[in-house]
Amino acid sequence: MHHDFAPDAARARQLDHSMLVRLGESLHHLSEQCRGVVEHDAAKLHSLAQALTRGERQAPAVFAHYYMLLNAVLDGAFDDAERHFAALAALEPLPERMRIAPLAPRELGPDYTLYRDMMNSDPTVDIGFASPSEAGFAAFRQRLERGLRLMRAAVPQLYGEIEAIIQDIVIVAGDRSKKFQFDGGSHFQLWGALFLNGDSHHDDVAIVEVLAHESAHSLLFGFCTEEFLVENEDEELYSSPLRPDARPMDGIYHATFVSARMHWALDQLLRSGALDAASRERALEANALNMSNFWSGHGVVAEHGRLTALGRRLMEGANAYMASVS
Repeated sequence: MHHDFAPDAARARQLDHSMLVRLGESLHHLSEQCRGVVEHDAAKLHSLAQALTRGERQAPAVFAHYYMLLNAVLDGAFDDAERHFAALAALEPLPERMRIAPLAPRELGPDYTLYRDMMNSDPTVDIGFASPSEAGFAAFRQRLERGLRLMRAAVPQLYGEIEAIIQDIVIVAGDRSKKFQFDGGSHFQLWGALFLNGDSHHDDVAIVEVLAHESAHSLLFGFCTEEFLVENEDEELYSSPLRPDARPMDGIYHATFVSARMHWALDQLLRSGALDAASRERALEANALNMSNFWSGHGVVAEHGRLTALGRRLMEGANAYMASVS
């Protein structure tokens, strides 16, 4: 698999397939190891594992329950393990196309609590988000779908990559009382899910930029199934280009790479001729900031980062692109 910087839909489909196959193999092994120890429906787990190893797309919740199941088994918390086995056996696959849904119990069912808690699992960051109002969700969905149509027409490589990786786009409402405002996010244990703040991203340029941002995080998660990006310990904290607080090197690496991906997406949008004068101005302003953030983060990574071979290859691609447009 190549590690070129530019989006590649075929590569994204390969990454997605690899993630599913690996999960299926791990689930099958875990089920076998838990026979006679943790009660579960082995036949249903076998069917799920087979579907995964065939590359059949499943809900992001499959990944979340797998990780929680694994941790419960390792900790000897067999009641919790039994609960996650049951949740896995009950999950239904999502449709092939992307689902756009609010963070709300009625639309997400049991995934609501799972998604909410997992995206708020970092005790060091108090962001907080809530379910959007019906009107707020409807308005943002219109903006999002318009932005996706623009991306499909003007930046088809990126649209194809997102379509291959992302299954669930979950819309949340922000919490203005919190120190950190949630803009968008993803989680490596929720492969296929992307979260966006419906109170933000008010025009097409902002929609394309945030989709490029968050999908780039997911792309990096997909690359890291066998090798990390950096060897720095999480306790080593440095200044980050996209956050006011000090961050581990892995987070700074992500922010730096993502800044380059956002720049690439808006540059392609500008070159497409699809933007009016006001939108062009917003895209140019956003890309000036993306450029500044990239070189700021790149300096920190270059000085303090201990990159793996994978991390070097991916950052070299980002660096080459940004140098070509600087």
